[in-house]
Amino acid sequence: MSTLEKRHIPHTAVCALLGGVVVGALGLLFGNSPGLVIAVVVGVAAGALIGSRLTERADPRDSVGHFEDIYTSMSYYERGMEWKDYEPAYRLGLESYGSRGGQSFEDVDAALGARWLKVRGESRLDWNQARGAVKHVWRDMDETLHRKPQAR
Repeated sequence: MSTLEKRHIPHTAVCALLGGVVVGALGLLFGNSPGLVIAVVVGVAAGALIGSRLTERADPRDSVGHFEDIYTSMSYYERGMEWKDYEPAYRLGLESYGSRGGQSFEDVDAALGARWLKVRGESRLDWNQARGAVKHVWRDMDETLHRKPQAR
């Protein structure tokens, strides 16, 4: 499971439980014991699906929120740098994976380095420092989409 998916598990689980309770109660009212079982199963499934979708939409940091929580513990973290330095790198990773994700990271490294110069904004990271964060996103996206994992 990728780190992008882990953030959604608690919210999805809560919605699944709530869905099971609410729909299960309705099933008990209208169908006795067999109705309860069927309604709980349907409620849990529907609740999990709805919870997952709501969590994805509710992330105000556009899926980079997880990285904000962990960037200082990553091996590529440069001491003294802040989130504002790394955020553009993670965003570049997400954006570039959407358009180039079928290729290996190594094949697009140079192009991403050139793009970094245009999108880095106020970040103090040069491409050699930002590369690890971008590659981290690509690795997570590959794992999320069940593609071949990137070399670390």
